[in-house]
Amino acid sequence: MASVATFPPPLDRVESQPDNLMGSSDPADVANLFPGHLNEQQDEASLPAANGADSKRVITTGTERNGALPPVQTESKKNNKGVAWYHDTPRDIDPITRELLENYSKIPPHQLEQHVIAIREKAWDVYPYPCIGQFLFLNLTINLSPYYPTLLSRLRDDNQTLLDLGCCFGQDVRKLVSDGAPSQNIYGADLYGEFMELGYELFRDRKTLKSTFFPTDILNERDLLLKGLDGEMDVVYLGLFLHHFDFETCVKVCVRISKLLKPQPGSLVMGVQVGSLVGDTKPIPIPSGGILWRHDVESFQRVWEEVGAITGTKWKVEGRLVKAKGFGEKWQIEGTRRLGFEVLRL
Repeated sequence: MASVATFPPPLDRVESQPDNLMGSSDPADVANLFPGHLNEQQDEASLPAANGADSKRVITTGTERNGALPPVQTESKKNNKGVAWYHDTPRDIDPITRELLENYSKIPPHQLEQHVIAIREKAWDVYPYPCIGQFLFLNLTINLSPYYPTLLSRLRDDNQTLLDLGCCFGQDVRKLVSDGAPSQNIYGADLYGEFMELGYELFRDRKTLKSTFFPTDILNERDLLLKGLDGEMDVVYLGLFLHHFDFETCVKVCVRISKLLKPQPGSLVMGVQVGSLVGDTKPIPIPSGGILWRHDVESFQRVWEEVGAITGTKWKVEGRLVKAKGFGEKWQIEGTRRLGFEVLRL
């Protein structure tokens, strides 16, 4: 039976990789994203594995979606800029992000703001997330973790792997790379491939960055691309991701995330999300589509207690709620904060 050809590990962003990442996870798209071929009757494929591990044999039927996130906005909603979370220009650009764009991406300072606005306008037409409308993608988050120096050491010195799940433009990936992490060991995935495409435009590094980006749906249990990384990641990063799911779905998502990690002590999940001084007890519909579920530290710990009970594993959860730009805006619900967390497998 024909299969996707094995790609030399680790997966690299190479010149032959297609420019268009706006595909789905069906076998035809996989054949384009990873060099190889499938015949018309193909229902199995061998995906390349990270860091020299054996290829995983997985099965997919295509592009099922479970509706956890809303689809690309309809034409009637596009260009709807009369919402509270749409800002015409960035109120300010974080100095760390400015340094990244000027030194890593080589964007002249006098062109930087207009460059950022142009990318945001394209992203708004993909989906009007508040983080897009408020330019919150300019606020890097991975470096805010107190664990960040240790993370860099693990990636630089120990040759470990990281998946940025829900990576949007891959801005935190670029921060890691600019700080010395080997880009070939870093992966990014998002529901919307258009955002990852725009990441190459934003950072102007299509020909130099060796990280691999791919579209994925975390709740599609037969997502072939994501299955190819099962058991291979040392770290999974979740930036502004988990608040899109209610409590029960969040547990399901975190169980799936746990399968991506190497089954050993020290494997790590870390990230930030919309949180609250008092955790929500029911989902909150949001005008941009979908729902919002804000955890406090205690309710987030309960998520991982349930993950441990389901998977037979143990996890240490550390979390903190802080005031931050874009969290606690007048249009948001009272008590909204940024929840940062690290979840370590014991």
